[in-house]
Amino acid sequence: KSAPASPASVTSEETAESVANSPVDKPTMSSFDSLAADIKNNHTLLIQLTSGISEVKIAIQGLQDKLGARVMEAENRISKIEDRELGTEQDCKYLKQHLTTALERIEDLENRSRNNLRILGFPEGVEEGNPVKFLQEILPELLDLEEGQILEIERAHRTLAPPPYARTAPMHIYCEISTLPYKRAASSFRWKDHRISLFPDWSRDLQQKKQRFWEVRRSLREKNIKYGLFYPAILKVTHNGETLSFTDPGEVKKFLA
Repeated sequence: KSAPASPASVTSEETAESVANSPVDKPTMSSFDSLAADIKNNHTLLIQLTSGISEVKIAIQGLQDKLGARVMEAENRISKIEDRELGTEQDCKYLKQHLTTALERIEDLENRSRNNLRILGFPEGVEEGNPVKFLQEILPELLDLEEGQILEIERAHRTLAPPPYARTAPMHIYCEISTLPYKRAASSFRWKDHRISLFPDWSRDLQQKKQRFWEVRRSLREKNIKYGLFYPAILKVTHNGETLSFTDPGEVKKFLA
């Protein structure tokens, strides 16, 4: 009777046959089917992903187109607004210039139509309570009017300030004359050893314009420079044989600097 074979005596052919017939390492049909299904699913997901990306691109492009159209529309509106604003600014400048010109003409007409005079220098009480009659007798002589020329004085009155205590102090008289038969400028005359000054009663605005030159006129007098203040408010300075005209006191200060 022969002895059983030992494990070491198993041949290599038997080992290979045992491995080949093992159920663990041998692939089955079900594993191939599962792999194929996974590949198919991945392919389907890839197709869906690609389709989704395309849709996103299309949506982004649509948004870009809409945004571009809105930006262009906004730029057009801004351009129209700027054009309108420029036109409005030009219209305002035009209206401002014409309004200034119109106001200057109105002021000029007002001042030319004002026939009021402010008279300074007559002693207090010389009119004897009737300034109209007094001026009708005295002014033609002072103004050197032609013989027979009548000076029509509509009204006249002294200032509302209380009379001074000294009878020799000069008084102010305001009078309104129908037509001024002389040059409308400040004038000075001599009457019975009294200096009589006549001033046109300009509008308040024109008086303020003239008063702006008060400081520079004083400087011109101190420097012995010949000057004259002309209507409406033009200061003419004669220096070194040259006559300059100024409408702004600041320009006169620069000239004197």
